[in-house]
Formats: sequence, structure tokens, C-alpha cells
Amino acid sequence: MTHEKDVPDYALVPAREPEERILIPITQGAIYSPVQVTNITEKPKTIITIEEDILVPDTKPDLREILMIDGKVRLPMREIDEISKGEDYINISGDIELQTLYLPEREDVCGPMIFVPSRVSFKEQWHTGLTAGATMILTGKIEKIDYMVINERKYRVKINLGLYAKEYLDSKIDVFEGLADEDIQTLREKIEITNVAMRKKDILSLKEDLEIPSGDMAVETILKQDIHVVENYRQATAEKVVVNGFVYVNLLYSAMSANASLVGASSAVEAELSSAMNPMEDRGAMEAGRGHSAPSEPEETIFQIQERIEFTQFIPLSQGGQWSGSSVCFDDNDLRVKLTQNEEGTEVFRLEGDITTWVELYRNVEKEMIVDGYHREKDFICDFEETSCRTLVGTTAGETSVREILPVEGTHGDVEKILYAAGEVVKSESRSEAGKIITEGVITGKLICQGSGGDQNAMVFAVRQEVPFRCVTAAPQVTGDEMVSDQVYIKDLWAEKINGKQVELNATVLATSQIMRQAPFKVLKNPAFEQVNGTADGKPMVVYIVKKGDNLWSIAKRFKTTRNTIAQINQLEDETLMPGQKLLILK
Repeated sequence: MTHEKDVPDYALVPAREPEERILIPITQGAIYSPVQVTNITEKPKTIITIEEDILVPDTKPDLREILMIDGKVRLPMREIDEISKGEDYINISGDIELQTLYLPEREDVCGPMIFVPSRVSFKEQWHTGLTAGATMILTGKIEKIDYMVINERKYRVKINLGLYAKEYLDSKIDVFEGLADEDIQTLREKIEITNVAMRKKDILSLKEDLEIPSGDMAVETILKQDIHVVENYRQATAEKVVVNGFVYVNLLYSAMSANASLVGASSAVEAELSSAMNPMEDRGAMEAGRGHSAPSEPEETIFQIQERIEFTQFIPLSQGGQWSGSSVCFDDNDLRVKLTQNEEGTEVFRLEGDITTWVELYRNVEKEMIVDGYHREKDFICDFEETSCRTLVGTTAGETSVREILPVEGTHGDVEKILYAAGEVVKSESRSEAGKIITEGVITGKLICQGSGGDQNAMVFAVRQEVPFRCVTAAPQVTGDEMVSDQVYIKDLWAEKINGKQVELNATVLATSQIMRQAPFKVLKNPAFEQVNGTADGKPMVVYIVKKGDNLWSIAKRFKTTRNTIAQINQLEDETLMPGQKLLILK
């Protein structure tokens, strides 16, 4: 025979006639409050390949060997907020500006290296989905450039272009708060929701002169220019955002002695005067004498300068507010350096153009959400829809030093001089651990060196090598399950010769991170009363024995009373319950 304790509760209750249950939706008296939520989704990176044959301009000498090719992407269409109905692609178009340095066939005629600027246009149908009502922010980055010399007047480039996109979907969620004419018992949980309160675009025009440090040398040509903008700090107030940053300029240029051409011209005039004064002098002897006494041809010298220009940008806001955080990114594609003269007539390098700054302002809102509910006299039922949002935890910024010994191998002989040093971030990834943000990645160091292997082997050559970096930034607020998006910059980079076979590359890497946490929550939907046609079977008083997993809310809901009532009757100091504890329940 079965023991009573093994018999389920329903088996101990006399059978009753089936009850008719009628669902009555609550259409009037329901109270809702709207909550703004911004869902941010990173689209998977897409790589598109662009191939182009580039001709050496007629004004340039024949090509022997390519030293280096770098590029920048110009994507005029950055913000996308609409895709035609029925389409699952976005038309993307832009340009890639290339800077090519090559070695000519005859260095003695045209100098040690030649610069060729070029532009490669691209159009692409990017197959991706965009949620209705969403906005997409699109950026592009050159992942890799391969090249091949076809002949002395043509070379081919193959560019891997990475497309990165974030989708922002602003939506309003109607949060159920209760009923105007009914007393609903509710269990609430507090969540923090982050929404993008404002996106702002602002343009700052720059015009700054850079002093030429090469003394009495006259600049011939700017061979290469690398320009990038790095944020230093920012402050967001109710009326404006103040952004302070630096424009890092890295120039490679050629120059000649300022008086070399004058000396040559003076010697030629003296020779002509001598010929006029001595018409009977042997022409061959005079030519031989002129050749012996004439100065040697001026040699072209290669120089590099690195400058840092500070700027402060004041971005007015159309609406005020208290901001929980912000982020900034820059478009520096319009900045250029050109050779010109200042107001005093002195030759200078002039940096000019526009910096386009994009600012996002975030607002965190605390909201109590109903996660459960019941009515003390009626059967209250509802659905719960699972959803989530992102909560901004904070931002961090950290620096790390990179030092790497680069071996120099090949047929170029020993390194005599480092002509140029530059670098770029080719890969970065950040993650959160308890109390810190770890950013790891790779920078590519790019050097141009002068060899010293004698007349036959002495030449200009390039050295390129990937160097890893790791940056650890303190972040006490993180637990390890956050999502981290980063921006990594090279602030300073320089190289030093150790010996003929080794050079040392040094860099300072800045990593800024935005830390978000996924915040899941439930939204109460479809509230209704369930009416039961039958006789109520409630008991006015019950002694309940607490089981494992019980809490005051679950017990109060089961017996349609309140937590406060249970706590007062049983003289509970807090809501802590122990299995086996007896509670008196009065309905």
C-alpha cells in the first residue's frame, strides 16, 4: 500500500466536475510606460578584393623595383538608414588612394626613389541585411596590398578591403506597470538600459605650417606622407562636447643643397667668359680644364620628419542632457601636406584640410521591470517576452611600449642609414577579464634603409615585419563577461640602427576600449484574467512547511497573499527562509 507521503497532492483531493475557464483580456485600465532601447549589432567583417593595373606616368622614369605601397580608403557613404524593399544588398562605392615608392632604372639621373600617387575606384554590392528602421555605420580598412611589376611602365595591385559595420536599431518598449482599478502584486527587477541618445557629426578645418628642418637644403619632392588623428581626451557636457587630440604627421622627402645649382651656374658663366677672352685657346684643352674644375653634380638627400599638431574641437549639441558616456572616431582622409611659402616667403610644409569627427553620446536609464505578477482574488495570467539590450559599463584607455629587433637580410649589404620608419595597426582584439581589459594585436613596422655594400650593391631597400603587442588596462568594474570594442593607434614610432645587420623598432601603442554588458530582461505581454466557473476551494488559514527553493514571493503567489502579510504574521526579520520552517498563512 502506498504511503501517504508518496501520494501526490492531487490524489488526496476528491474529484470535482471539470471547471470551465474563460480568458478575459485586459484591454482597458492597463498602465504602460515607454522605454527607449538601442540595440547595437556588429555585422561580420566582409573582405572584398580589388585588382587594378597602374601605369607609371610619362613624366616618371622607368620602374625597376617597388619599395613600398600604402593606401587609404575613402568611403563617402558612411551612414546608411534605408534599403529598398525587397533588396538584401547595399551599393558601396569609394576610392583607395595609393602612395607608391619605387626604385628607378637609373638612379644617377633621377634620384634614389620615385613617388607615384594613384587612385583606385571601386563599386560593390554588399550583400547584408538591414533591419527595418535601423541605421548602419560603415567603415573600411585596407587589410593587405599585394603588388607585381609587369614591366618598367606598369604594375598590378591587389587590395583586400575589409568592410566593418555596426547596426543601430532604436525602438520603444511599452513596459506594463499595473492596472488602474485592480491591485496587482508584482515582482520587479531593476535593469540598466543604454541607448544612443545622440549621434553628431562635426568638421574642423586645420591649417598649420611645419618648419623644414633640413637647413640649407632645398626640398625637391614630398615622397610619402602618413597622417593620422589620435584622441587625447574628451569631455561631454549638456551644451557641447570638447575633443582634444593630435594630428601625427610623418613625412619622407628629398632635398638638395640650396646653393648647388648656383655654384654650377657660376662655373658655366666663368667658362664662357674665358672662352670669349681667349678665342685662340685650344677648345679641347679648355673643355678638359672645365671638366676638371667643374663641381660635382649635387646629390639628392632623403629626409624624414615626424611632427605632432595639437587641436581642440568644440562640438555644440542641439539638445542637452546628462550623458553616461561617449565615443569619438575621426575621418582624416581630407588632410594633406604640401610644400608652400609662408607670409615671410620662407619655404614650409603646410598641413591643411578637414577633420570629420563623429561623436556618439550614450544615456543609461535604470528601469524596474515586472518579472512576475498575480492578483489576490482573481487568476491573473500573462506572457513574458525575452529580450535584451546593452548596458555601457565604461571606457578605458591604456598605452604600451613595443620594442623589437628586426634582422636585415638580403643582398643589400649592411645598413648604413635608416631613411624612413613608419607603422600601422593590422590586427587588434580586446577582451575583459576580472578587473582588467587585455588588448592584443599586431603592428607592421615599415623601414626604408640605405645599404653600404659598395658601388655594386649599395642601394635603397625596404624592411617590413609584423610585431605583436599586448596592452593591459585596469578596469575594476568588469567581471570578465563583457563585450569590448577597441580602437588602437600608433602614437610614436622610430627606429635605430644597432649594427649593419640589425635595427631596433620602437613604438608607443594607445588602446581605447568601450565596455558593454549584455542585459537580458523580460517584458510582460498580453495581461488577462482567467475566470473559473465553479466553486472556490480556498482555505482561510494554512500552515505551510518551507521547501528547498521556496521564497516569500513564490509562497505568497501560491496562496494569493502578500509577502508583507506573511512576514508580519510570522514575525520575520528578513526574507531569508530555511527548508523545514513552518509558516502560518492567512489569506
